[in-house]
Amino acid sequence: MNKLFLFLCLGLFLGTLSPLKAGYVSLETALALAKKEKLELPTPQKDGSYQSLNKRGSANTDINSITKEFIRYASEGKKRVLQLDATFGLITLKALKRGIHDFVATDTDMHHLAIIAKRFKEKPCLSDNKALKLFHGPFPESFEAFEDNSFDAVLLNRVIHFFTPTETTHTLKEVFRILKPGGRVFIVAVTPYVKRFETFIPLYKQRLLLNRRYPGYVKNLKYFVNPEVTTSKQMAQMHDKPFMFFDAQLMHRVLSESGLIVEKALEFPLTFKSSIWSLDGRELVGAIAKKPLQRTSFSLHLG
Repeated sequence: MNKLFLFLCLGLFLGTLSPLKAGYVSLETALALAKKEKLELPTPQKDGSYQSLNKRGSANTDINSITKEFIRYASEGKKRVLQLDATFGLITLKALKRGIHDFVATDTDMHHLAIIAKRFKEKPCLSDNKALKLFHGPFPESFEAFEDNSFDAVLLNRVIHFFTPTETTHTLKEVFRILKPGGRVFIVAVTPYVKRFETFIPLYKQRLLLNRRYPGYVKNLKYFVNPEVTTSKQMAQMHDKPFMFFDAQLMHRVLSESGLIVEKALEFPLTFKSSIWSLDGRELVGAIAKKPLQRTSFSLHLG
């Protein structure tokens, strides 16, 4: 009995050390973490972006054409929307100002969610808003937490390029599953045409000529860093795992293969000036795709 008691106590103790399991997190829990660890929005970099806390790129305050359409669409009627890897909530909070009915912001890093919660409560116009839901967990694995046909819109802003080809396929299939019929997914990703990784462009073009299925896929992003625009500190904070650069053609194809109807897929420039990223006006690629309306099916039985 004593051993059993000690075992249960140990289990409870370990649970307190790792309370950040995948799932919904209350605003109060996130706020408590922000207060305990004195979390704040990081100091912006020279181009105005904010380095993430988990080496998955940076967050920007810019609202490009795709995220602008997401906010407009999501705020029409009582929609339920989902944003993957909301980071510091830069887009989340702007969207909530438009009166979105039900907004689920996810992130793999609980500290990001804590900062979102803190910034949310500091906004007088949002403090009484019950629309924000926080979800902590890795994706695409955590999609299983969401029911079929449960979201009107899904936003993947600068996140899908961190997935491998297999993870990308799985992610889009799950997005298709959780979208309501007629619902839309909004995606923004990085193209190879950025200053920081321009050493990759020749290889990318060669892969295009060879008709590689995923010409922008690399196993280690750091291998292609341009040292002229990257400091040693930035290098230390950089993602050193697989990465996949997209272009409009690839974006259109992977969305179509998942069963979604592509409404637009295009490359476009940054909405801010950056000596780190700006190159030739094709730095980003965006897309909007719709889940087709389900048709009623029936079978005719004779005899």
